[in-house]
Amino acid sequence: MIHRPNRRPLGIPAATIVVAGFALAACSHKSGPHAATGPSAEPTAANDAKIVERMEKMRTRAMQAPGGATEASDFAFNVTQLYTQGVVTRRDLPPTLLDEAIKCLDQAKEAKPDDAADLLARKGEMLLAADKKEAGVGALRESIADRPNLRAFKPLVKHYGEQKLTAEAEALCRKALPAMKTDENRFVVLDECLRSSGSAATEVGLRWAPPKDVNFYKARKKELEARLAAAKQAKAKEEETPKKP
Repeated sequence: MIHRPNRRPLGIPAATIVVAGFALAACSHKSGPHAATGPSAEPTAANDAKIVERMEKMRTRAMQAPGGATEASDFAFNVTQLYTQGVVTRRDLPPTLLDEAIKCLDQAKEAKPDDAADLLARKGEMLLAADKKEAGVGALRESIADRPNLRAFKPLVKHYGEQKLTAEAEALCRKALPAMKTDENRFVVLDECLRSSGSAATEVGLRWAPPKDVNFYKARKKELEARLAAAKQAKAKEEETPKKP
């Protein structure tokens, strides 16, 4: 698997979820047809330039290391940011970026099959961000088929929920849950499955899960809610306490 010290991990930190070639230099200084104007335009333009600059660096690294899983993943992540941050609507960017990132990911997958699940999950995220839903969902399904993982699971089960694909969502949940090795990850899967079901009743939304897992979920959720309530109460008490001069 990929070892990436001091770099963005490919997987999703479950604890966080539970508790709360071609130069593009000219593009980074060029306003697109939808560029913002007015007082707020300057900060937006500066932020866009930073995102594009970062993407350019990752793109160059990926092009110089064909088959590199880390390089391909970083490039794809930064291309995804262009979409999620709305940069593509404000800047003129080469139309080949998405295809280049896909090619890098595919090359890396061929070179490092052990990293296929992570690379496919990254590919699915990027394609969904680019509004390529069919291809994005296909990549996420491939990722889960290779190795159930949270990064692919979350957007895929959300898609099934939005499309009212109950049978597909439950099948995904059944496949993902046994593969989770920690209680935190088990809780995340169960929580996401309940959300995607559209039901507020645990027994209904998690009807597919074994009783022991449903009981585990209810106990863990109750524990988390108690911790959040205690923290909220402590904060309110602190705010009410007069500060000494």
